[in-house]
Amino acid sequence: RELNMNRAQTTSTGSALNREGFAMVTTLLVVLILSVLAVGVAWIAGSEKKTTFAESVHMRSVYSADAGGEAAINFIRLSEIPPVIQDFGSQMVRNQGAINLQNTQAFEYDVFFLTKRPKPGWGMDYLDFDYRIASRGTASRLGESVVELVVSRLYKEGY
Repeated sequence: RELNMNRAQTTSTGSALNREGFAMVTTLLVVLILSVLAVGVAWIAGSEKKTTFAESVHMRSVYSADAGGEAAINFIRLSEIPPVIQDFGSQMVRNQGAINLQNTQAFEYDVFFLTKRPKPGWGMDYLDFDYRIASRGTASRLGESVVELVVSRLYKEGY
């Protein structure tokens, strides 16, 4: 009988030791999984921050290029006579250097003469002059965008 009791004690003690080892291994696995999740969340947060910054720089450069396009349109709109061609090779009528806007934002633009054609219903003296505008906007060292558009303006030729 004593022999049987000792076996029972050994068995119950051995199984208790086995359970304690299992609990430790399970705890270590849970800690490992939580650590991997924490690293993943931190990586995603850093990635989101970089993406948001890049998108912000891109949008500021697009807005700068758009501002350059608007300035070039305004140059054409306010010209009372067709602008004189400055470079006959490229048909450039205006080269506006960099204009700073806010902080690191800036734009510059070029205006090129494309063609002139009669305006139907206006007589032979009135012509539509077409111009191509290339505007480049920048924001910080990283952001650069280009906007190109074509505008027309009615001028009376020989005026």
